[in-house]
Amino acid sequence: MKKLFFIFLTLSITISIFSYTVYFEIKNLEKLEDDIFLAGSFNSWKYGDPNFKFEFKNGKYILKTDLSGVIKFTVNRGSKEKSETKSVRIARIFKDNIKIKLFVKGFSDMKGKLIKYENFYSPQLKNFRDIIVYIPPKYKENLPVIYMHDGQNLFDKKTSFIGIEWKIDETLDELINNGEIEPIIVVGIYNTKDRLSEYSPWYDEKFKAGGKGDSYIKFIVETLKPFIDNNFKANKEKTFIGGSSMGGLISLYALAKYPEIFSGAIAMSPSLFFANEKIFEYIKDNPPKGKIYMDVGKLEDKEMVILANKMKEILNDFSVKIYFRIDENGKHNEYFWGKRFKDAIKKILND
Repeated sequence: MKKLFFIFLTLSITISIFSYTVYFEIKNLEKLEDDIFLAGSFNSWKYGDPNFKFEFKNGKYILKTDLSGVIKFTVNRGSKEKSETKSVRIARIFKDNIKIKLFVKGFSDMKGKLIKYENFYSPQLKNFRDIIVYIPPKYKENLPVIYMHDGQNLFDKKTSFIGIEWKIDETLDELINNGEIEPIIVVGIYNTKDRLSEYSPWYDEKFKAGGKGDSYIKFIVETLKPFIDNNFKANKEKTFIGGSSMGGLISLYALAKYPEIFSGAIAMSPSLFFANEKIFEYIKDNPPKGKIYMDVGKLEDKEMVILANKMKEILNDFSVKIYFRIDENGKHNEYFWGKRFKDAIKKILND
């Protein structure tokens, strides 16, 4: 009898010691259509477990439960396929009323995907380059497409020119999941050793480059675009083009050259000085249509700022909707272009 009493007492003490009240809190998520749950080592990784369901109160998700010891867990929206992108979290529950604050970056089904095509051939330029395609969350029929230059700088710091990426996939995931823009496909076109020549239709004596811009844009229009239209859920009539520096220059040229193809352009810190500013005469003779987002950093070369303002005044005379911005702290690099991309894509898609 004494032995049974001792066992019962020991179990009671163990339960009381190793069962603690813990609060989980998620503050960075807006209220979602799906319910939010916790799954982990404490419930055999059961997703969508009603015993571990969060409540949305006062603008945040809260879960009060009893746990103990070292736990592994993840946040989900009812299934493993809808788990957060952060794989596994770890916490140690060792006392009552512990508060665990969580920052959920996103869920697997709400994250875009990247598909890379290596050595994609251009018959117009007779060379090869890599192409990387961003497939958005909420992927559906008739999505707009934007073709962007310097593709290796857009998604991955490992391939970026200066080790800084634009973070386009993270930016678009956020905007799309928050309902700020419609889903959009991004086609990143890697540059080549002939970048300066391919990004201008005119030769520049100072830089000893240029002159292949027409062939480069034909490659996009005649080869790459048909491939994307046939293999992805693209809206063939809603096509944009964009880039920075020389990529901004060739984007403005493409919009004016092919108004029946491109609905708008993003031109960040465009190199309007290249080839003795020939882009100005071309734009005057071939007024572009659609939408243009153009910007420049105030801390860039003064000539860049002057020429960007000059181009803005010219474009104001045409039937083009232009959004012009001077970034007061902006410099001529990937960090600032990536930072401004959110505003740029919202402008050409929404306004």
